[in-house]
Amino acid sequence: MRKRVTAAVLILVSIFLLAACTVTGSTDESGDAREENNRSYSEEKIYGVIDKICVAIASCDGESLKQYCNVAPYGIINDMPVVMEFDENTYHVTDNMLLVRNMIASTIEYEIDESSYKASIFDKKYTVDVTLSWKDYSKIIDKRDVFLGAADFNMLMAEEESRILKTYTLQFVKKDNHYLLANPSVLAGIYDYDLPELEFMKNYFDMIEDSYMSGPGWDSYTECYYDTNTFEFDIVLDWRAPNYVWQYIYVVAKKNGSDWDTIYNSGTVMDKYPTKITLTYSQEENFEEGHYYFIIYDVQSENIYGWEYDVFNSKQTETTKPV
Repeated sequence: MRKRVTAAVLILVSIFLLAACTVTGSTDESGDAREENNRSYSEEKIYGVIDKICVAIASCDGESLKQYCNVAPYGIINDMPVVMEFDENTYHVTDNMLLVRNMIASTIEYEIDESSYKASIFDKKYTVDVTLSWKDYSKIIDKRDVFLGAADFNMLMAEEESRILKTYTLQFVKKDNHYLLANPSVLAGIYDYDLPELEFMKNYFDMIEDSYMSGPGWDSYTECYYDTNTFEFDIVLDWRAPNYVWQYIYVVAKKNGSDWDTIYNSGTVMDKYPTKITLTYSQEENFEEGHYYFIIYDVQSENIYGWEYDVFNSKQTETTKPV
């Protein structure tokens, strides 16, 4: 991939060359003409635009892409696998296939063939070959019959080194002192991945064999906590679980009338190939008496799994253990 250091050096050389022209007192050419006749100037400007275009494509940012195109690139934008920003408070879930396509796009890299650069100074038109590449997702498809979710697909893709390459001849024009992509339509189809309809497990909880609360103050007979500042939630998994990457949120809440007051929200947790899951929540002081829950939330399927239990605090009340 083309190094940015080279670009910086060439631009610096251009500046010195322009300064040298000024010293000799040459007035035959305007500053714009001198820049145009200096190949490295326009070339480096175009390479900078290519970088911004490729970043916009990889991040599925249509608004940014439009800034660097001479004509609106609707053919590309309409195909972009755009994922809405994830809101952990609402547990919003996006379609798994859309997430997978977005993840493939995020692996896009580029390499410029500098030897292919051509410039028509008088027409202010320029062409250069650019090779775009992305992770070979077909290798990931072959590894699983069923995926646990898009996060599972993405984790496997991160470990994949092979890539799919495609070369495009990009054309640029100079307009109002800006270099813009003149043929964005050549990139149409950049998101047309040959993906079959992947199968995803309905939820993680099919792989749970058992679960229990534990830790200081837990009484397994009454299934209540006494004088504790720690909740511990243990989840026993079956033989399939270590083959997957789990993505979940866990929440601790206390009942308040007919509502629940959230005490703690973990945010999204990525658990890679677990054999068992142990979740712990602690605070400095002992928990107040009341009715609590400790749940794990499957981000993909929107299912929940967990425990409800009572907490008793001897400093708060004379309540004794139930019999």
